[in-house]
Amino acid sequence: MDEIGELSLPAQAKLLRVLQSHQVQRVGSHTPRSIDVRVVAATHRNLKDMVREGRFREDLYYRLGIVNITLPNLGARREDLPLLQRYFIEKFAAEYGKSIAGLTRRAQTRLATYPWPGNIRELESVIGNACMMVDGSVVDIDDLPESLLGPFSDDSSKDEMLLSLEELQRRHILRVLQAVGGSKHRAAEILGIGRATLYQILSKMKEENQTASAKL
Repeated sequence: MDEIGELSLPAQAKLLRVLQSHQVQRVGSHTPRSIDVRVVAATHRNLKDMVREGRFREDLYYRLGIVNITLPNLGARREDLPLLQRYFIEKFAAEYGKSIAGLTRRAQTRLATYPWPGNIRELESVIGNACMMVDGSVVDIDDLPESLLGPFSDDSSKDEMLLSLEELQRRHILRVLQAVGGSKHRAAEILGIGRATLYQILSKMKEENQTASAKL
């Protein structure tokens, strides 16, 4: 269930009743039917705050929150961009009946430096628009929407002067990887380090991310 935080209080009560009784009743029917389902719910809202404000039922919150997974916004996990870009290009190429191989390097760089305030939905819209506009087999920077062609600011960059050297290094490595489409060989050349060193840094970053996720 997407955007569970948008459910009205009456709808929340109905959902809670279904989860507790494992039964539903079709419109116009007088006989309840047993169901065996798992509910995966997503939201961009802070449900704990909504519970405190009386806008989300506490009993439903705990019924749904048996397992919680916190996913950072797209701007904080730019390493996922190449995979998501390929997925959406394949999706829209098939939808529009076009043969699109991918993005040029400068288009990749532009997408990698964009802050993505709209997260994956915005990326999907951007790729869909580009695939519709492109005439050739490769999406170039001129095929991107106008919102990505002009200057834009990443609010997170304003605070970079307050980051540690280790965090600055981490962000720069991720940006370079995005710009080269995930090629570790090319990224190592641009960064001026050996591939073994890059692999060690990425391995450490992965372990740190796993540790942070385990604490959530």
